[in-house]
Amino acid sequence: MDATTLGRDAFGVLMKGGDLDQATAMQSALAAQGVETEVVEEAVLAELPTPRLLTKVEFAPEGLGIYDVLGRCVPLEWNSIEVIAAGKVRLTEFEHDLVSKLVTRSNEDYAALRMVTQAVRKEAQADHLLLEILTTGAAARYHAVADRPEAHLLFQSLGERRGKDPAQNLSLFVQELAKAAPAAVLNHGAYFMCEEGDPSFAYPSRTAFCREITWLLWMDATGRTPR
Repeated sequence: MDATTLGRDAFGVLMKGGDLDQATAMQSALAAQGVETEVVEEAVLAELPTPRLLTKVEFAPEGLGIYDVLGRCVPLEWNSIEVIAAGKVRLTEFEHDLVSKLVTRSNEDYAALRMVTQAVRKEAQADHLLLEILTTGAAARYHAVADRPEAHLLFQSLGERRGKDPAQNLSLFVQELAKAAPAAVLNHGAYFMCEEGDPSFAYPSRTAFCREITWLLWMDATGRTPR
């Protein structure tokens, strides 16, 4: 069961939270199967900062113009973008439904019925299209959910190429980003969008999506990421 869980979320970072003996034992076992891994202290991995919401942006020669809630445009220089991450991600969401039921109140002589409506919280899982942009050293992190209404403003930057399919819009947007910021590292989802125009690469959880970003930042910091 542990192996299934680890394998499902194994995007770059295979295991976190273990001690040195556990990590070394796993490394040896994987090496025997021909799988190369490296053991590192968690302290050397970059902490992902709280993401800022991407709404309206514009592409300019000097950088990506990002609008804040007050409508001010702040340029993000192209050479400061370190990671472009995108893909279809399974997210856990909570929905609230209104449920009505009859409540009985009674005494020795009478019974009273009253209709009561309550909010019931339910957990659900659904696939969503995520986009994240991280600057050098994970100093800043920008985030958007491409299949939600707020992404309508984000894709205005595509001009006449913007369509009705959020997945294709995201793919075009990532292609433009990668073209303007060629030094940026791409995750698997963004890579397939750029190389094959395919937005279908899926991550089983937000944890898997974020762990791959953490791994890419570490690979880049140690000079191992191909560009």
